[in-house]
Amino acid sequence: MKISTVCAAGTVAVLLATPVMAQQATGIYLGAGAGVNIRQDQKWTFTDPRTDGHADVAFDTAPAGNVYIGYDFGAIRADIEGSFRQNDIGDVGLNWDAFRLNRFITVPAGNDVKVNIKGHERTIGLMANVYYDFEFGSPFVPYIGGGLGVGFNNWKVKAKEFDIDFEYDSPLFAYQGIAGVSYYITPNLAANLEYRYFGESDAEFTTGSTKIKLDAPASHTILAGIKYVFDFGPPAAEPAPETAVDTGQRSYLVFFDFDSSRLTPEARSIVASAATDALRGQSTRIDVTGHTDRSGTDAYNQALSVRRGEAVRRELVTDGVADSLIVVRGVGESDPLVPTADGVREPQNRRVEIVMN
Repeated sequence: MKISTVCAAGTVAVLLATPVMAQQATGIYLGAGAGVNIRQDQKWTFTDPRTDGHADVAFDTAPAGNVYIGYDFGAIRADIEGSFRQNDIGDVGLNWDAFRLNRFITVPAGNDVKVNIKGHERTIGLMANVYYDFEFGSPFVPYIGGGLGVGFNNWKVKAKEFDIDFEYDSPLFAYQGIAGVSYYITPNLAANLEYRYFGESDAEFTTGSTKIKLDAPASHTILAGIKYVFDFGPPAAEPAPETAVDTGQRSYLVFFDFDSSRLTPEARSIVASAATDALRGQSTRIDVTGHTDRSGTDAYNQALSVRRGEAVRRELVTDGVADSLIVVRGVGESDPLVPTADGVREPQNRRVEIVMN
């Protein structure tokens, strides 16, 4: 089965799960994953005083895993990752023209031959990664990323027919591309399903009188895991507003932490009051308008204001309000409650207004 098919099927399976009304937190996070590693076929080139040639080496599929620690800034996050991959050597096709003079085997020239080679390739990766999260106001957050680092490799190879028995360790330059989707069970806890293409530079070493060159190792890794974000809240030096305000006119204000669309427990309580008001008063329309302060770019703040509005909409629906009654829009930083200069973090402007009609 092609890797792309596996990834697509896994993503669809996650997306079919029952949605949970959660928004992601920001801050320091820890995570771990486990899955399978499919190592690409590799060409090994041998050179020694007797002869030279190459072997086409295939590998068995094997388990893989990783752990990481990082910081989530919002749409962008970065982490340091440690990973483990080890694949046993499977089929080996030997270029016979090159090896026909070997004294251990005598078969007609011009043929390739399968030989019995035992061993493995093991890689412990240490990577620095950067990701971009595509936030749509949903608990499902697709993401892409990439990383650079080093792979600490160990090769162990034994082939009695060719008098080969060696073990070799070498660090190699490593890089990877990442694509996946997170499902936020709570604002702080997410389940992840992801694909990683892990590549390294060529390796070359000598054992006895034989020089061996290995083409650049490459792996396709599919991992399922969890991530937990330690949300320590906004900076202590910044004064916070009341989390939410009931204006007494069938309208409500709900405030948010800096660069967040997560509803606090107090905010959920006010949204619940708004939902009760809407159900009791038989509202025909509920306007939900998201706002931000002026500390980000216009485009980023526009998207953040929509995410805040969507978070309130989902909470109203959870509290029993018909989704068809709710109209959500975001106005970014264009309508501040407290006028400020551009770039100023103003807690009163990070809000959603709920108006009953």
